[in-house]
Amino acid sequence: MAERSRTSRPVSAAQTAGKKSPPTGLLLIGGAAILVVLIVIGYVIANQPDPISLSSYNDIPAEWINRNSIGNPEAVIVLQGWEDFLCPACGSWNQTMKPRLMDNYIKTGKIRLEYHHFPLSQHEPGASTAAWAAECAADQGAFWPMHDKLFAGQNSGAAAFSAERMIKYAEELELDSRVFTQCITGQTHFANVRASLNEAMSLGLNSTPSLLINGQLTENPMDYTAVSAEIDRLLAAAGQ
Repeated sequence: MAERSRTSRPVSAAQTAGKKSPPTGLLLIGGAAILVVLIVIGYVIANQPDPISLSSYNDIPAEWINRNSIGNPEAVIVLQGWEDFLCPACGSWNQTMKPRLMDNYIKTGKIRLEYHHFPLSQHEPGASTAAWAAECAADQGAFWPMHDKLFAGQNSGAAAFSAERMIKYAEELELDSRVFTQCITGQTHFANVRASLNEAMSLGLNSTPSLLINGQLTENPMDYTAVSAEIDRLLAAAGQ
């Protein structure tokens, strides 16, 4: 008996007579949908934030960065932000308010911004661990890059605020991981963070973020128009 061919047989016209080709309109719709998806993917890729690194603040004079303070040391206006790294509203403030303040006031030398720790009990133990991590990074001149990484970590949930993850952040920032690990596991800055929390309480602050402009609490720290108006008013009063 002859062996059957192992290759595919050509399909006859009779076999294809009952099969319909996809309507041209559907082909066009499908192609358009694919094009839209590709455009969206391209947009997302193009608009990814720059990786956070020590170079993220290279456009700020080195003498304008002092641990948790950034901006002209001689600025007549000081903004004090009392925040919790696990606070969603604080994360929003740092995504929306901080970049505008950086571009319009901090980089131009008009104001100085200070970060103050206000870890909330409902966010513990991650809130304090993150605060210690920021201070340990400050020991190596990297408070603000670590600050940005910590807030970006909110997208990963509570797991992003373990000591192990903090050490990973330090490695990504190319810090001395051995020194950083000893600092955070030894809770070197426990007293500093606790003192900041006590100061927040003594000021009567009860929510995060709380924003003080030259010592005066703002009603809505998320309202850029109101915050910038107060800054401009104080600058004008100082003749600037």
